[in-house]
Amino acid sequence: MTPRRIIFLASGIFAAVGILVSVVIIAINGGFSGSGPSIFNPPTSKDLWTIGSNIKDGLNLTYSLTATGEMSNLTDSIVSMKFHDLNDKWNVTFAIKNGSTVKEINMNLTKNQLLPKGPITANEQKVLSPVDASILAIRDIAREPKYLVVGALWDKITTSSSTIDERITSKDSVSTPAGAFNAYALEHQLGNSTSRIYLDKDLPLPVKAQVYDEDGKSLYQYELQSISR
Repeated sequence: MTPRRIIFLASGIFAAVGILVSVVIIAINGGFSGSGPSIFNPPTSKDLWTIGSNIKDGLNLTYSLTATGEMSNLTDSIVSMKFHDLNDKWNVTFAIKNGSTVKEINMNLTKNQLLPKGPITANEQKVLSPVDASILAIRDIAREPKYLVVGALWDKITTSSSTIDERITSKDSVSTPAGAFNAYALEHQLGNSTSRIYLDKDLPLPVKAQVYDEDGKSLYQYELQSISR
């Protein structure tokens, strides 16, 4: 057997082992409860979700957002993000309307992870902090492609007393002002409060969320209001 064939064979074995491990983890975490991927029909690359995927030039996403915290003080605000394709990056226009105040910032983001491409000013950081800590917080959870399959473990949250799993628990019909979506619920529970972030595989960012802290206080909630391309 030639070295090249050995490499191909080894790659195939590792890929198969990787899928098997994913299947076992998902099954252990309560997956395969309905139609779709199963232990006999394991998840594939088609079941992966990547932040920022499915963005096209001119895409405009508008959300309603309420966010609280030291750097987040938005109530019933409107946040829009319009994407412009600059080949190796996205140029994004953020417009945030909070009451009668409207602030607009133009920024370059990477095409993977939607992270700032280059330095940002203190003013940009201050204006975008509530969005970073809410709508864009999914960047910290989905640091790499994740399976949109019921039971898939996405992350672990470490608290002062325990470690909490954050995983896909269900696939539901979710209604928003932007329309109805067959969205996957990403959940974790702290104390008596269950936080949920809803994701649609065809959209680059979540469609809806309600997230709480350990004391049951709402950290942020948002909902997609419109999509235009």
